[in-house]
Amino acid sequence: MSLNKEMAEIRAAYATYGDDPDKWPEDVKKEIRGQTEDEHTAENKILRHMILHGFTNKYISQERSKTPQYLQQLRGRMKSRDELDYKATPDELTQLKYNLDHMDNPSNPRIASVMGRDKNWVRCMRVKLREADDDRN
Repeated sequence: MSLNKEMAEIRAAYATYGDDPDKWPEDVKKEIRGQTEDEHTAENKILRHMILHGFTNKYISQERSKTPQYLQQLRGRMKSRDELDYKATPDELTQLKYNLDHMDNPSNPRIASVMGRDKNWVRCMRVKLREADDDRN
């Protein structure tokens, strides 16, 4: 999408839906961002999957031969587009719970270091574990 066309769409959305982009319909926001699944290459899909599962930029760059700067930019774009919704497999949650139960003073950075994950992923997964425990009680 050209810059002029993108700016015209943004202005039209402001005129139609108001000054708060958070209240715009999702399809309008996705169209402006050019956010369709077809635009993501297979490699970017793998990188996004690894980011969503909390792997650090250093680990991903070693595994996938990408620069940490590229991964930081990708992570930043995902965050600004509200695509950064961390996920975990049941095994990852089990490992996290084990580390929480068996570490002295289990802070998010320490757990992230032990697991080789991003500290924000650890924080989000701890919230999910707490919610799951609350649901059981």
